[in-house]
Amino acid sequence: MALALFPFAWNVAAAQDGASFAIVVDDKSYRQCKPELELYRDAVRAQGLEAFIVEKDWESPDEIRDSLVKYYKNRRLEGAVFVGDIPVPMIRKAQHLASAFKMDEKEFPKRDSSIPSDRFYDDFDLKFDFVGRDSVETGFFYYDLAPESPQYIECDIYSARIKPSGKFADRYEELSGYLRKAARIKKEQNSLDKFVSYTGDGSFSNSLIAWKDETVTLAEQFPLTSESGDGAKFYAFAMYPVMKDILIDEIRRDDLDVVIFHEHGMPERQYLTAIPDETGYRDYMSGGFELGKFYARSQYRSYIGRGMTPEKAGETLSARYGIDSTWYANAFEPEIEKADSVMDLRTGIVLEDIQAAKPNVRLAIFDACYNGDFREQDCIASRYVMSGGNTVAAIGNSVNVLQDKSSSDLMGMLAEGYSVGEWMQQVNIMESHIFGDPTFRFTPPSGSVRPDLKNTDVGYWMEYTDEKYPCDIQGLALHRLYTLHYAGLPELLMEKYASSEYYMLRLQCMHLLAHYGGVAYPGLLKKAIDDPYEFIRRKAAYYMGKIGSDDLIEPLAEMYLSEYNALRTAFNIVSGGSKFPDRKFQKALEEKINGAGFIFDKEAFLKEVLDRTDAQSRMAEGAEKALEDRNTEMRGLYIASMRNNPYPHLAEKCLEVVTDGSEDEDLRVEVAEVLGWYVYAYNRAMIVEELSGYLESGQDIPGPVKEEIVKTVGRLEDYLR
Repeated sequence: MALALFPFAWNVAAAQDGASFAIVVDDKSYRQCKPELELYRDAVRAQGLEAFIVEKDWESPDEIRDSLVKYYKNRRLEGAVFVGDIPVPMIRKAQHLASAFKMDEKEFPKRDSSIPSDRFYDDFDLKFDFVGRDSVETGFFYYDLAPESPQYIECDIYSARIKPSGKFADRYEELSGYLRKAARIKKEQNSLDKFVSYTGDGSFSNSLIAWKDETVTLAEQFPLTSESGDGAKFYAFAMYPVMKDILIDEIRRDDLDVVIFHEHGMPERQYLTAIPDETGYRDYMSGGFELGKFYARSQYRSYIGRGMTPEKAGETLSARYGIDSTWYANAFEPEIEKADSVMDLRTGIVLEDIQAAKPNVRLAIFDACYNGDFREQDCIASRYVMSGGNTVAAIGNSVNVLQDKSSSDLMGMLAEGYSVGEWMQQVNIMESHIFGDPTFRFTPPSGSVRPDLKNTDVGYWMEYTDEKYPCDIQGLALHRLYTLHYAGLPELLMEKYASSEYYMLRLQCMHLLAHYGGVAYPGLLKKAIDDPYEFIRRKAAYYMGKIGSDDLIEPLAEMYLSEYNALRTAFNIVSGGSKFPDRKFQKALEEKINGAGFIFDKEAFLKEVLDRTDAQSRMAEGAEKALEDRNTEMRGLYIASMRNNPYPHLAEKCLEVVTDGSEDEDLRVEVAEVLGWYVYAYNRAMIVEELSGYLESGQDIPGPVKEEIVKTVGRLEDYLR
């Protein structure tokens, strides 16, 4: 180890007055790649950041975090990149900070039920309790989010990982090659004017209504892409029988700036197309009869592999899809199986494809599950960066991610010259991560606007809410006013929502206002159900159900009549309707349908609607019974399901279980956690008051129950500003 590069042995005299950037590297990677690390450091310095290298044989994440906190306090640390073999924090008891990840931490192995997350390193306010080090994969360190920790993410710095795999080349040659590339690309003059979006099968429920609005939001965020015929391209899985070759050609373009993949994924695969659902074969027949037969054979093999007889498998396929045996009869012929395995590879992009393609797109964004899972030796997001082309940064998720997550909030910051790290610092969730160089930035066009992110003056940021500024600069200003606790923000958000023509700015207003108590937010949602932007309408329906107050039943039922063909929105309306008691939503919806004059066959329409709502309502009724009756079959399963479906009208019954000393302790902990998901509920203030009173009552509360209550109160209070 070079002492001159040990934490705080760095030459302070070399520091400039500006912000700094830490290149955190393990000692072996440093010894093997020292010239390239210094080349990268100097390239970052040339951009105006005082970059420095910190190398060590790191023993734990705490050691790194402590160093970063000291640099933040003393060296104006702006960001860090973790190079090589850097310990992986595996976070537990923090699933509410992820968008979708919910895995039973008691039933499943720690490796699978923990979230690999560098929020441990870049959000210094979060507090963690050390659980232990993995005895097999010794680079994994397990931590519980502490009860007394803030229960929200607000990153102090940005971070990224540069991780060679050794799967395709020597690890250190791969790392050296990437660092040379990153240094070289920093010298480019490259405005953000070329963009590609791909929507894979299953994303947005294959709803064209949900898909189409990205053309509008992109024009708001990346205006230069509208200045040429090929500035922006929008692909969807159904445009061709197989999209893989087209997408490979796109990511190899040297002029492409950003690609975003809306898809399903795993660490080693991007899923571009998938087995169709009950209505899907006609779609695939229009795109290619042979592809349809491939899917039929795949399903047939799957059924038999799960124990079905060939006869039963055939009957199931026929009943489900309306196809006969000519679609799958030759499924087990060796030549057909071999051909199908080749076809299977054509329906997705795997690590080997990326290595061969050597992508040149400068920034790749994966709105997908697991494509950024850095627990593994290699993953999709990392391979784009490390494969040898000109891709310098990628963004991926380490675990599964919510399909309805807003994936492009404030993304217009990139067009104004902010770095990838500066953008992601504002929008990080527990599972989102940058791979490659977080200081990478596009060349801002003449007249660009880039306010100082470190400014903490409310008046400064109020200036940038003026409508003369670009969409996401206004959105950034609102976001900064939120983090600075500006008292007048609710009124400003309502005003901006009502007056702005920008889709993404109105969405930002809706996101931020959710954190405030009072009637402003429900009032905004009543307007949002008629917004031109489908995603705002979709999320408005979702949040109305989560609030659960009776005054929202009527507008939500009315909304269904205009949105029943919008698959994602209709799903959220139906799901949200189950959050009201006594099937009030279904009754209101039935009344609306019976009074509608435009429905040709009301009986059939109503039956379809009630079938869709019935399953959701039965889940709610099952949860209510599980809270009341200790002998309810699958009691724990029903209660666990309330994390996804926190029914506001069941809050008082949840409180009864939590405060009942005769109930099972583990169940009380679980129900206390469930209450932590009531962040939007109309009665969340009552929940906080009751739980706080219970904590202060002097009663003998078991430690695990008390800890979960403290965490839940902290979560709810963040939505009661």
